Amino acid sequence: MKVVVVGGNAAGMSFAAKYKRNQPSDNVIVIEKRDYLSFGACGLPYFVGGKFDDTERMISRTPEQAVASGLEVRMDTEMLSVNRVEKQVVVRHQGVESVLDYDRLIIATGARPVVPNFGEYNDEHVYTLTSQEDGLALKNALKDSQKQRVAVIGAGFIGLEVFDAAHDLGKHVTIIERESRIMSQQFSPEMIDVVEEAIRESGADLKTSTSVSAIRDLEQGGYIIHTSNGDVEADIVVLSLGFKPNTEMFPLTKAANSALLVDEYGATEDAYIYAVGDCAVVHHLTLGETTYLPLATTANKQARMMADKLAGKDTHMVGFLGSSSLKVLDYELARTGISERMAQAHNMNVSVSTIADKNQTDYYPGQQDIKVKLIYQPDTKVLLGGEIIGKKGAVSRINALAVAITAKFTTEQLGYLDFAYAPPFSRTWDALNVAGNVAK
Repeated sequence: MKVVVVGGNAAGMSFAAKYKRNQPSDNVIVIEKRDYLSFGACGLPYFVGGKFDDTERMISRTPEQAVASGLEVRMDTEMLSVNRVEKQVVVRHQGVESVLDYDRLIIATGARPVVPNFGEYNDEHVYTLTSQEDGLALKNALKDSQKQRVAVIGAGFIGLEVFDAAHDLGKHVTIIERESRIMSQQFSPEMIDVVEEAIRESGADLKTSTSVSAIRDLEQGGYIIHTSNGDVEADIVVLSLGFKPNTEMFPLTKAANSALLVDEYGATEDAYIYAVGDCAVVHHLTLGETTYLPLATTANKQARMMADKLAGKDTHMVGFLGSSSLKVLDYELARTGISERMAQAHNMNVSVSTIADKNQTDYYPGQQDIKVKLIYQPDTKVLLGGEIIGKKGAVSRINALAVAITAKFTTEQLGYLDFAYAPPFSRTWDALNVAGNVAK
């Protein structure tokens, strides 16, 4: 069996490594167009913010290590096209094209940052942040004491992490977001308002409900960004406007955003082709259908499950919840399962409950506010999703909530769940217990 994996990042390498361990006699070939593998782009905002300086710490496996494990690795090699009838791919290495046969083709080509046409400008200090090269360039720019004004266009995960990094470095940051709230796809307005207030209180300029029409060069250096809410001047511009799946070369059925459509096991409509990672959809556990979740955790777990499935092993992957978290200033933001906005978009009838509580006892130093929102079925009270925001303890609690949702717990069961208690960590009735008991 010859298995060709196109893409050597998180999803591709996770699949290749696990499949090779399962089927050591099979020939597993990894095609990667860059000169490095297994790059953890999630670390980039912390790298550019000076939390660490060695880019090698974001690489989990070198090409040499991959080869030593039995994989065939072809670096600096780009896939150009696929012939589904002949089961062949055309690749190019150092300008030379060749044909590679496959028995199974695993597509793990990921996604690229969306870069709108904002007109003509010198893009020397206009950045995206997904590759090692991006990280090195932005880190060097942020080190320049003459460049104090940073504009971040897009207030999603990467945009807010870049804000956090630049703010820690003492830069003046302007955040420009087209939606009326930051993180609007992940968090409800009544949950995110405390974070928006904190961003503004930090000295940053947060412009929501603001669209960008153009970027232009300033004669004295830097940029002027024309927006629907006035002009913004900046020395550094970071674009954080989402991702577009790298799927143009594949003649397969795709979702509206160009992600490849697959079943819960990663299979496309072609029996010999599978797709995994940011180039494909996944099965959402509580939504009950496929959705796009470009997360590193999702890519790694889906890839490992596929490697077991294709090797004939039993799998225990039943779907994903899109569990994710984020640090913004002193706040922890975490969410899992479906949101109220997702439910409305899919015409799902749900009930919601939001509480404001405390993360721990008042007599132990460090008590902070914490907010919990639950989304659940109105009749059965089965949990479907949740959001938690606080300055301490939000992320640890979202993990417990993800387990409860996977186990199909009801709000009543959550209310009585036996969480660990000690004054530095919670109150006798944990915030999740309170949220479960309040939900009606």
